[in-house]
Amino acid sequence: MAEKPLHHGHRARLKERYLASEFREFSNHEILEMILFFGIPRRDTNETAHKLINHFGSFSKVLDASLDELMECGLPENAAIWLKLVCKLSNIYVSDRNFNLEKSYSVTDMENKILELLMNEIEEKIVLVMYDAKGMELFCGIISEGDYNWSEELYARIAELSVRYHATTIMIAHNKLNGVAAPTPKDIDNTMILFNSLSKIGVRLNDHYIVAGNELYSMVADDDLRVIFA
Repeated sequence: MAEKPLHHGHRARLKERYLASEFREFSNHEILEMILFFGIPRRDTNETAHKLINHFGSFSKVLDASLDELMECGLPENAAIWLKLVCKLSNIYVSDRNFNLEKSYSVTDMENKILELLMNEIEEKIVLVMYDAKGMELFCGIISEGDYNWSEELYARIAELSVRYHATTIMIAHNKLNGVAAPTPKDIDNTMILFNSLSKIGVRLNDHYIVAGNELYSMVADDDLRVIFA
């Protein structure tokens, strides 16, 4: 039986390390090695990563190198383009993220956004809005469509999204196809269940909005229901 190559299974092990801890405890050459997985398929990229960092002097200088310089160092064209793409995407991501972190939405902005998403809809939908500790919007979108059905699965999805986005406060909204923009006893019960469920993971539910047509109702603005969010 032929012996397995020295690095047999190495890519899988490196991917498992990444999935377990992202890039914590990774050296720079291991990070570069893993990036090169997707530019140089089915080949050992460990030696290539070492060679590039030794040649250019650092991880960042490898990514800053020109396409021609990377290819002169032995990288195939597709791999060199891939490294330049990673670098450019990183720059675009940081620029976009910093721009959006400067945008803090007022209550009026957020309520208008909810109305745009839900008014005059022909099916029932649930919208989730999430904020970080500084009041910056992290997420705003429809998370459920179809029958308006609050369930353990929905509570779990809201909690999972809150943890994924590192949210500290959220707001929820749903629309009614008929009737007025006002809560039913079931809406109130579901709101209390969600508030208590989120509080266990350190996330605060700040409001529950109800939309009917082009009208919007806020539970926290209702003197009789504000206590739910206290």
